Amino acid sequence: MKDKDDLLDSELPRAPQNQYTRRRFISLGLLGTLGLTGGYIAINNVVAAEDQNKLIIPKHIPTPQKWSNSEVTVAWLGHASFLINFFGTRILIDPALYSHIGITPVGNLTIGPSRYIASPLSSDEVGPIDLMLVSHAHTDHFDYPTLRKFQSANTFAVTAKNTLPLWNGMKYKSIEELHWQETTCLAGVTVKAIEGKHWGARIPWKKGMEANSLLLSKNGINIFFGADTGYTELIKQQLNGIPIDLAILGIGAYSPKSFEDKHATPEQAWKMGEEMSAKWVIPMHWGAFKLSREPMDEPILRFRQAAAGQIEKVAIQETGVTWVLPRS
Repeated sequence: MKDKDDLLDSELPRAPQNQYTRRRFISLGLLGTLGLTGGYIAINNVVAAEDQNKLIIPKHIPTPQKWSNSEVTVAWLGHASFLINFFGTRILIDPALYSHIGITPVGNLTIGPSRYIASPLSSDEVGPIDLMLVSHAHTDHFDYPTLRKFQSANTFAVTAKNTLPLWNGMKYKSIEELHWQETTCLAGVTVKAIEGKHWGARIPWKKGMEANSLLLSKNGINIFFGADTGYTELIKQQLNGIPIDLAILGIGAYSPKSFEDKHATPEQAWKMGEEMSAKWVIPMHWGAFKLSREPMDEPILRFRQAAAGQIEKVAIQETGVTWVLPRS
């Protein structure tokens, strides 16, 4: 049996019939499949879902239709989901925009943790996307209903190594796997896969599925998206010599202590931002879903404390906020 750390936010996917039969899926049992969604924390949340009916509405609502194609504009859609206009290239990263994340046994029916704060934009309000980026296959980053909604013959997609089969049946312009240190150029943006300290298996026994951090570059501007990672100097080493204009770093899902190995604490996230000399930092991966033991607001409170004296470098602190990269 896997320990609780290994089970965090993985799941059994909706897979082709020649790989998983209905009988085999059902045999796992509801609690077993929920356990693969987000460990014991997620099971508790689903069982108590009827008591969590108070979805918080964000105070800030992005207006992407008004964004300039001559600037870099970033909006946080909650958890690890970001909408970016990168000098005219419209990018969506790790989108999970619906009321739940988890397993999808039938169509887009999702069984798993419910949101605490609503996405500030519905999938219909996001608008057309040029580039879809998915860091890894865990259900809070690889959300089938959202990814199916945005499939388009005009949209490129990038995914982690050995996760391409999860996209079966989805119709994007192209779907490209990236392994660490590999680079591709799509829709005018250079995307490089960076190795962090996480794991990417949507199914626990599929060890070959990787997890990427991502470096996005265009017109001399570099954005680092940390995705899920524990603290590691590997990232600093891979970014050596590259000026990072914006670092987007996860600060949640670090409790209990065993989770820290794969999810940085707020203090460790700030340290990584400092080590890569990021001009601006956005903390993410907190506040939307209960996937670990720390209180919902604790990550941002600790992050602010870690950033004390340099808080002006923190570009976004609330869901739905839109930020424009200052012109140098």
